[in-house]
This record gives sequence, C-alpha cells and structure tokens, in this order.
Amino acid sequence: MIATPTYPSPLHQLKRLSGVWGIDLWAKRDDLIPQYIGGNKVRKTFAILQSYILNFGLPKVIITNGGAESNHARVVALMGAQLGCQVHLVLHGQESETSTVGNSFFYRSAGAITHYVTSQEIGPTIERLEQGCVEKGQSVCVIPGGGHAAEGVEAYAEAVAELPVAPDYIVHASGTGGTQAGLLAGVEQQGWNTAVVGISVARMKQRGIEEVVKLLPAGISEERVDFRDEYRFGGYEQYGPELMAFVQSVIRAEGIPLDLTYTGKAMFGLAQLVEAGEIAPGSHVVFWHTGGLLNLQSSVYKEI
Repeated sequence: MIATPTYPSPLHQLKRLSGVWGIDLWAKRDDLIPQYIGGNKVRKTFAILQSYILNFGLPKVIITNGGAESNHARVVALMGAQLGCQVHLVLHGQESETSTVGNSFFYRSAGAITHYVTSQEIGPTIERLEQGCVEKGQSVCVIPGGGHAAEGVEAYAEAVAELPVAPDYIVHASGTGGTQAGLLAGVEQQGWNTAVVGISVARMKQRGIEEVVKLLPAGISEERVDFRDEYRFGGYEQYGPELMAFVQSVIRAEGIPLDLTYTGKAMFGLAQLVEAGEIAPGSHVVFWHTGGLLNLQSSVYKEI
C-alpha cells in the first residue's frame, strides 16, 4: 500500500526576517514532508488516492496532468510506482532535453508514460487515455492537475489544525487553487479570523478566484478569497532579476530554500504587502511553504 506521509510538517520562526520586516513571521514547512519530496502535492495527492482506493480498490492505471516539469506529476509518478500502478502523465510544455535533472528524471525512473501536448490538448488526451483503459477493462483513477479536488481541499483543512495558535495571516503560493480553498476551509473549521492570502504563480485574478471558489465548502463567502496576481513575473515558470535577487536575499537571511516558480513569488508578495502596510507591524504571519524546489534543477529556467 501507499506510505502514509509524515505529518505534521515543521513550524519554525524566521527570526531575522521577523526583525527586518517588523512582523512575527513563521514558516510552515510542507517542503520538508519527507515522502516524494512533494510539498503540498503530497497532502492532496495522498488524500485523493486514499479516497479512491477505499471506495474502488487499487486502480490499475493513474492519469494526471501538469506542466512539463510538474511537481504534482512527479508525486503521482512516485506514488503510482510504489503502488504498482501504470501512470500516464499528460504534460504541457517542452520535454526536457536531458534525463538526469529535475522532475523529468523521476518521471522516467518511476516508469511513468509521458505525453507532451499543448494546453488545449490536455482534456482530450486524458479522455482518450481513460477511454482506452476502460475498453481494456482496466480501472482508472484520474487525478486533476495540482490535486484540484475536494479530497485535496479537506487535506489542507485538516492541515490548518497543525498550527498551535491562530495567526493573523497565512500567506502561500496559489496555483490551481486547491490549497487556498483548503486553508480557508481549515480556518473556518477552527473558528479563526485568519486572513488567507494566495499569491498567484500563474493565473490572473479573476480566473484564480473562480477556481478557488469552485472548491470552497458551503458557507464560505467568495469575499474571503484573497488572491493576488501582482507578483506573477509574467506567469508560470517566469521570473526576472528582481525576483532572483529577492530569493537570494531571503536564502542568505534565513537559510530557507525558495524556488522561482512558487515559493519565491509567494515570499516576494508577502514582503510587498508588509512594505505597503497591508500587513501591519507586529502581525503574526505564517508563510506556508508549499515546496517546488526540484524546479530549480530543470531546464525550464534560463539564465538572466
């Protein structure tokens, strides 16, 4: 069976940044969940697969989608390998030219079958693969990209309970929206007034809010969704000199690893909100580190 991930993830204060920024800053280190080196993708994917297995038994085939160097796809490939399932990864973007770096190394090593397509071809390709498996009599578990599903939301609602006290803010990198919906649900379940701020890694504001709202449990207002698209640096896997310099400064200050696709943008957004006074001095802030570090080893990043 699939290995149960190790929770809770560590929580520790970022003392130097707290002093510089004038806030009480803590990091919730989901990047340090040891299984699959997958950050927030571990919580969501494990919950989705566990639910499927409990209801239908072990699938013969698992299908999911993501970017060419998707952390989510890597986690699915590794979990699938552990379960003995055949895994199909429908990926948009350029296939890596090398087989020894980034997430592509793990796709190949785990025996996953990769399908590189355009963004418009993702849905039809998944449907074709699923139909082909059904025709062969194979059971199929289709996992939405990024773990964007109700089970993933519940996994993050439960994760909020790992915090010992209610912070004023939780700030995190928001991609497909499942993590943000889950954090909002968890805050609601705890009866806290904590503001959950999602820093977009790719999507524009309207689309980002819509995707979070789709997964919000009943009773949580759309007005609670704080989704910021000002710090995207051009979109997914895009960055610039300002972000690079900022990430390096945080690493020097705290020794905490950040990447340029997800967590670097989220921490940059947090710094900007503090500087603008939106996050007041003395606020208790939890930076939810969602992982993504293997992206730095991939060929998607170009020198600047």
